[in-house]
Amino acid sequence: WYQRRVREAVVSTQSTGSSGINAEYGVWAPRKIPNPDFFEDKTPFASLLPIAGVGIEMWTMTKDIMFDNIILTDSKATADEWAGESWNKKALIEDLASPKESLIDQWLTYAGENPIMWVLLAAAILVPVILYFLCSGGSQPAGDDAAEVKKTDKSYSR
Repeated sequence: WYQRRVREAVVSTQSTGSSGINAEYGVWAPRKIPNPDFFEDKTPFASLLPIAGVGIEMWTMTKDIMFDNIILTDSKATADEWAGESWNKKALIEDLASPKESLIDQWLTYAGENPIMWVLLAAAILVPVILYFLCSGGSQPAGDDAAEVKKTDKSYSR
């Protein structure tokens, strides 16, 4: 029984072509159609002209992206030397000239990234206010009898 089921499974697989082998046509291979325009360039870089310019197209939704002093090289040492002469100095000057963020701006940025800070701020404000009202709302202090007499126009005798 088991051998018969295995044999049936193999035959059905071969006839459907799921394994790449079809019982009628054999192993699948792509068609080979002659192409009279086909050629293979043995030296593809020999016919290239020197690069005279580079175009960069960039679409972005972010503002304040700038490109300046683009270098194309295959040498890391040359790129590092060039960066030391130009970019590092320029970045330092821009960093020193830019206004620093205030402490409030830094806190707002941090709180924007971490919403739990708003909960802590609300707790820091609400807890003292609630405690003040709970602690000060007890019994009324004993009033001055003379003040009560003046208020009600009652005679006051001692």
